[in-house]
Amino acid sequence: MTSLNRFLQPSHEGFLPLSLWIALLAIFSTVGLVLRQVAIPTFSLYVTLTPGFVMPLLVGIVLGPLGGILCGVFVGISGALWEPILIPLVGNVALGISTGIPTYFRHKLQRSWWMVVCFISAIIIGGFLPTFTIEVLLFLVPPNFAALTASIDAVQAGIWVLVAIILGQGVIDPILLRYRRSRETE
Repeated sequence: MTSLNRFLQPSHEGFLPLSLWIALLAIFSTVGLVLRQVAIPTFSLYVTLTPGFVMPLLVGIVLGPLGGILCGVFVGISGALWEPILIPLVGNVALGISTGIPTYFRHKLQRSWWMVVCFISAIIIGGFLPTFTIEVLLFLVPPNFAALTASIDAVQAGIWVLVAIILGQGVIDPILLRYRRSRETE
């Protein structure tokens, strides 16, 4: 079976067959839907603490930008059932993009620089900006209060991207590398 457009998959360790790519997206998105239902309220109506952040970040690392975006949409829709619709939807898509783009260019970066770029990108692009922008522009929250609540999302994005990098590098990439090697020897 042919692979997806090569631009949309991570290029650091080869490409996955389309069927495996879709299966991984479905599995990770399903886990993200479940994790997103665990939500701890904060002092803000617009921000909750949730382990659901980890899945779009992880999928961006494992499946690249398109995978991160699609997983972000699925997880964001599940979060939008309980929160103002745009913050979880846009925020989860931004989380997937924040690790998917650096992963696509990972072959040009040293491993440590790739991790730093993913970390900073997740905090700013995935955590802070979506929440701050939507609160200020759509909900007319004062910018200083919006910055405070967006900082909560930024901190939790920073925590969850570390988990995603550890899972991606320590568990998933070695399994996929073994799979690729076994496919090459066939």
